[in-house]
Amino acid sequence: MMVSQTQKPWRGVMALCAAGVLAWPTHDVAAQTTGGDGVSAGLTREVSRARALIERGDGENARAVLDSLVGAAPLASLDLAEALYWRAVLAERIGDAERDWKRLVIEAPLSPRTPDALLRLGELDMLRGHPADARPYFERVVREFPDSTRIARGTIWLVRSYFDESELPRGCQTLRALPVASVPEGELRLQADELRRRCTSVVTTAPNAPAASGATGGAVPKATSPAASAPAPVESTTTASEKSASASGRFSVQLAAFDTRKEAETSVARLKRAGITARIDGSRKPFRVRTGRYETRAEATAALAKLKKQGQGGFVAEISP
Repeated sequence: MMVSQTQKPWRGVMALCAAGVLAWPTHDVAAQTTGGDGVSAGLTREVSRARALIERGDGENARAVLDSLVGAAPLASLDLAEALYWRAVLAERIGDAERDWKRLVIEAPLSPRTPDALLRLGELDMLRGHPADARPYFERVVREFPDSTRIARGTIWLVRSYFDESELPRGCQTLRALPVASVPEGELRLQADELRRRCTSVVTTAPNAPAASGATGGAVPKATSPAASAPAPVESTTTASEKSASASGRFSVQLAAFDTRKEAETSVARLKRAGITARIDGSRKPFRVRTGRYETRAEATAALAKLKKQGQGGFVAEISP
């Protein structure tokens, strides 16, 4: 994208996803459609105009359009939810996006955008290394929005939140309550299959418990054998190509980036618990969390594909000299 000398490149949430400063594992922002049943044609048109401004690098005017839409939308309306959602997606700062998603959930709880906002909020807490804070968002998606894709996505994130806290029995029980046939084909099915493989050695007392038991914070039975309390074997994400790559490999897989080193260190620790060996690149912000060093882009792309099967987003980055 060409940016004139008088324009600053827009570093919003969508741009950060594309640049790898923020990893958004389960959503493709650019592919989402605007509007829907109940959303006014005028608002849909203006949101499309704001997105076009973003694409041209004119973030300031795009923000003004979205601010105007939020200010004019009636309280608790679908128009308000749509305006808040897109202002969050196209926000310049993650904090602004988080505030708008929270406002959407509170002020327009019946909007079709609400489950997506809940998932986004939960993903943010997972990215920060706070799985316990993320869990209520995912529980609400599973409990209140009976759509197969959203239930599957919410459940998968719930399972990950338990795994991140080494609650293997509880996570596996939650996963076993999700029927295989209910998970849509594609990325979600691959992620669910990968999690199921991690549960093969974990035994729970009630593998057929209803999803609501695990998803709403109810009591979950303890493991019936010592094997259940031990961490499940995690397949290493280190590929043969990574092992053979030299320390000066040109390419790496970037998983996230943070403004502070402490946040990056928390992310590296979380990834380690998931069996992913990561490091921090850079001595000043953004502190990039990356894994692997590869001589070729093809090797790095193959490693990224394997990570995506585990539900971990990222992109191939060329390592600066």
